[in-house]
Amino acid sequence: MNLFLTVIPFLLLMLVITQVALVAFNFSAAPPGQSATVDGTEGLNKDVPEVTVIITASQDSLLTTIPGFEIREPGRDPGIVKLSLGQYDYVMLDAALKAVRERFPDLLDISVAPYDDVKYDVLIKTIDICRSNNFANVHYKAPQVRYYVMGGK
Repeated sequence: MNLFLTVIPFLLLMLVITQVALVAFNFSAAPPGQSATVDGTEGLNKDVPEVTVIITASQDSLLTTIPGFEIREPGRDPGIVKLSLGQYDYVMLDAALKAVRERFPDLLDISVAPYDDVKYDVLIKTIDICRSNNFANVHYKAPQVRYYVMGGK
């Protein structure tokens, strides 16, 4: 009986780790019948802009980030999608990604960069919205570590 009490939580833990690993490595899947290259792109890299969706969950002490989404694309000011009633506004994110799709109809790649305090569910919903807007290759960018010097001297 004690063996089952230790084995079952271990198996559940392994299941969760496997799910996280599958999501992390399955971003750049090729369409059926085609093979993806090593870096997840297909074919030659033309003058295709790099579009990044940054997900933030809290406001930092320097007021440089706000909770919500920030869509960065070259040559334009970042698009900000703030929280609506304390929740992420996925409808506005979808509309913003549709506008990006209209500007760049041939764009296949988009990057998602969550901050370290973003919930897993928010990340998955954001990836799903990117895929529903016909961005075939959704790349995960690891969150950047930020260091601040506090004080004078």
